[in-house]
Amino acid sequence: MVEKTIELTGASATSIEDAVSLAVARASVTISGIYHVQVTDVSAVVEEGMVARWKVKIKATFPVKDRVHE
Repeated sequence: MVEKTIELTGASATSIEDAVSLAVARASVTISGIYHVQVTDVSAVVEEGMVARWKVKIKATFPVKDRVHE
């Protein structure tokens, strides 16, 4: 099996978990089979002394599928 890993950034005003989920959900629109995600960085955007948004960097891994020409 051959796998591919890509780096993505997600953001959410709600939570770190929501930022990860949003990044995976958006990537899943065009990439099928994502089965592993590693959070590599977590940060926050601060506005007016408050956390306004969480940002996460993730590595998402999925299998490279063989394509047979019809």
